[in-house]
Amino acid sequence: MQKNLREPLPDPDSKIALIMPVYNEADTIEDTILELHQKVVTKMDNVDVWVFEDGSTDGTKEVLGRLKKDVPWLYAEVSAQKKGYPCAMREAFLHINPDRYDYVVAIDSDGQYDPDDFFKLWSIMQRDSPDIVMGRRMTRREPPYRRMLSRGLQMLEHVMFPVKCRDVTSVMRLMRVNLAHEIVREVKFSPYNFWLEFTARMSLNGYRVAEIPITYRERVGGSKVYSVKKMPKVVFSEFRALRAVRQELKR
Repeated sequence: MQKNLREPLPDPDSKIALIMPVYNEADTIEDTILELHQKVVTKMDNVDVWVFEDGSTDGTKEVLGRLKKDVPWLYAEVSAQKKGYPCAMREAFLHINPDRYDYVVAIDSDGQYDPDDFFKLWSIMQRDSPDIVMGRRMTRREPPYRRMLSRGLQMLEHVMFPVKCRDVTSVMRLMRVNLAHEIVREVKFSPYNFWLEFTARMSLNGYRVAEIPITYRERVGGSKVYSVKKMPKVVFSEFRALRAVRQELKR
């Protein structure tokens, strides 16, 4: 279904939920949350931070439990078992109540996204009111094999779908809560990435998307996702997920 209607410009005081899933980030999650407080929450009293813990076994739950007692704008949901990133991200979006929040923005919990860039996205949303504002990571401070994987998935997505953005797996995206729910409810095939299928469905529905440059920092402690040995399995699995999306449209 093509989306052509322009959304009204957002109220500057619109309520915003910032969401991030977390798994085994006991060493970094406190710093990430405190940086969000310093750079975003202290400047905008209409932003809440929601953390969705995904069955961590390294003490992440305990860190979040301690922070929740002292940080009134922090909400944390914990899980008894690991569901995996796509499921955790989907549940995080759907947990945000559209009667309470107007907008939702996603980031990762490992500190690679700079919270300052939130204001770039919010500025574009306030000025132009696109359906989705997303960040394009300009400097990928990752191992070469991870950059190769990202480029390969990007090429695959552009071949299979009418993608208008360049960074097809970027996490930092801002949109209305109702719109997020509309897309996320359809995401069901991706076993690893979530954002690849999200971008495919976003593109097929013709939403107006603004993509702007953002910072992408080096991860503290090194990468925890996708070893070289696992890359072929990841690529093949994501290809099957995208193919399933295309086949679904033909039914």
